[in-house]
Amino acid sequence: MSFLDRFRREPAPVTGALPPGPLRPAADPRRGRHASNAPAPPAPTARPRISADAWLRPGAGVNLAGYNIVGGLLYVGTQLAAPAGHVADPALINPALPVDLRRPDWGGQGLDYWPSYSDIPPQSRAAYLAWLADGRRFPQAPIGYVFLYFYGLERRVLYDLQRDRSSAAFELPIIHQEVHRLLSIYGGHTAFKRYAGQFEQVLDMFTAEPSAKAPAPTRDYPPPLRLRAGLGTFAAQGAAVPADWALSWIRSHPEYYPRTPATRCAAEFDALFVRRYTARYGKGLLVRPGRKEVTLDYRPASAGFRGVAELTLSGIPDVLGYAAPTRKLVALADECTADLEAYSRYLGREPDGQRSVQAQALLPSELVNLSGGGAGQAIAWARHRLGAQELAVVPVGEFSAFISSPQSAKPAKKDVVALAQVLSQAGVGIEPDPRLGGAVLTSGSMVLFAAPEGPTAAASDAYQAATLLLHLAAAVSAADGDFDGTEQRHLSDHLERALHLTADERRRLHAHLRWLTVTPVKLTGLTRRIAGIDAGQRQYVAEFLTALAGADGRISPDEIKTLTKIYRLLELDPALLPTTTKPAPATEPVIVRPARPERGYAIPQQAEQSLAPLVRLDEAAIAAKLAETARVGALLGSIFTEDEVPPAAAPLPAAEPVAGLDGQHSGLVRELASTEQIPRAEFEQLAAHWKLLPDGALDRINEAAYELAGEPLLDGDDPIWVDRNLLGEMLT
Repeated sequence: MSFLDRFRREPAPVTGALPPGPLRPAADPRRGRHASNAPAPPAPTARPRISADAWLRPGAGVNLAGYNIVGGLLYVGTQLAAPAGHVADPALINPALPVDLRRPDWGGQGLDYWPSYSDIPPQSRAAYLAWLADGRRFPQAPIGYVFLYFYGLERRVLYDLQRDRSSAAFELPIIHQEVHRLLSIYGGHTAFKRYAGQFEQVLDMFTAEPSAKAPAPTRDYPPPLRLRAGLGTFAAQGAAVPADWALSWIRSHPEYYPRTPATRCAAEFDALFVRRYTARYGKGLLVRPGRKEVTLDYRPASAGFRGVAELTLSGIPDVLGYAAPTRKLVALADECTADLEAYSRYLGREPDGQRSVQAQALLPSELVNLSGGGAGQAIAWARHRLGAQELAVVPVGEFSAFISSPQSAKPAKKDVVALAQVLSQAGVGIEPDPRLGGAVLTSGSMVLFAAPEGPTAAASDAYQAATLLLHLAAAVSAADGDFDGTEQRHLSDHLERALHLTADERRRLHAHLRWLTVTPVKLTGLTRRIAGIDAGQRQYVAEFLTALAGADGRISPDEIKTLTKIYRLLELDPALLPTTTKPAPATEPVIVRPARPERGYAIPQQAEQSLAPLVRLDEAAIAAKLAETARVGALLGSIFTEDEVPPAAAPLPAAEPVAGLDGQHSGLVRELASTEQIPRAEFEQLAAHWKLLPDGALDRINEAAYELAGEPLLDGDDPIWVDRNLLGEMLT
């Protein structure tokens, strides 16, 4: 469709403008004009009276050369000088200049790079006026006509309304909407998109309310004018900077370079930053205004400005570059980035795994979704299983179903830890718990328990001692096939009192004991834990277990057999154990252990019943032994401490500094000089050689690369790719 064919349609008013005025064309320009050589319409009988420099307000209409142009937003007159000099403004439509309606320049051949209505040929004026009358909307119109109209909008906003703001509140929103409309039609033209896009930022700043939503972050330079003006307005008014504005501040700051977690997990970073900013600063930071005001060196499209037009927002300080608040925001951003590193690395390996239990477990607690994805399903299952109980025994298979994958029927330890971490966020604990040294189960049963205090901290020495005693004691108590309630209560209550456990540790210890009662207890795997106990401590443990075995009033042969194994683990003489046979009426004193002058048990003088207990224990002696186990708990702390002194580290080879890095990181970078990609395992070996943690080394090296060139040097997870061009730049 040609421009002429388009013009034959009924002209439409500018979108968003006020209704057209009462003017009508003096002659119908469409009648009889079917081709470029068609006769021209009759000239208008009279010219409208136009002042020397009239601005047609939004919605106004005018008749020019027989064209009825409605919508306003035009300069029409004869003497309007350009802002930079005495020449006519390029946007001024001078009705006195000739218009060649016989040969309109539909292709724009008569336009130069910076067109001016006063200088373009009459044929181009005819086509331009036709485009204006058609509603300024024909997509295939030469872009020079669009720029000619755009020049007038620029002048109105940047020049006239800055000197007389009486009409600004009314006109600026309409002009803003008109520029947005033009971009939607002609934004495919690169030059127009650049100029109109920058101009739209100016309008966005002028028309935005101070309480409006923060502008989207950008890495453009300079930062968006609306962001700078908005932050300055908060400072000028003594108002706190809201969280969304603080986020846009730091993300748009030209001297802040986000690391990989902030870009790979952008949504999570933004949410975490906003939450922690609100938690730390309440309504927001208060920024003290300085003297420097917000200015913008805007380069107008119109040649009437002759270069750069400097805009100054009077009374609005430019606070975006202030050092003190920027340091606080950078520190918070770095904290959020560090807490998202594990999650980011997981997504690097599993790009679609955001909703998995493993991913949710790696998120900071503020971001864990307790009601959605795999984590939500696991939590719903655990809460259903617990119900109103404090403890619940569940099959391991049900637990593993939330983390097992088709590639591996048996869940890995890291996956069990992940699910335990997610459940702990919802106030549910598991036993055994690999985070505290428990086994990773593949079958059998496990225990869920209510843990309202949240995630479990690292196990204390007292708790570790309690679990060791519990394991040994459970083996003894279950040896006769009857780990009855009396023994269980005696065992757990005593450990709680003797070892001074916290409320959370007591709940977990009860859950651990419940698991031991439904699980075959073995004595394997305890040698290393017992190895750190000295001879005196082992004697205390042995006596405690012997007293426990007799807590139900009898010591069975099976219990004696288990105690014998434990004595051997403790490297004690099993002969010290009491000997026994099948229960029978006692006719004479029962030997509990060989007599020793310094210690023993009271022996009854005569049988008082026809059927006496197999072993009658001295309650006073048992109480004394139980009291001593408090000392056992304290002494068992030595089991969990490392006494070995690590060997002295070999000195690292010297490495010439690279891009501001220290010697270790520089050495690692130099070893990548001949590498385009490196397997993860090999990179970890290199990092170990230079005494560095692999992930920390990746981040530090990429930070240096960002500071140098704005790009990461190392990318990917396995293999890790090396940017050869950037590496060469870093090494020179």
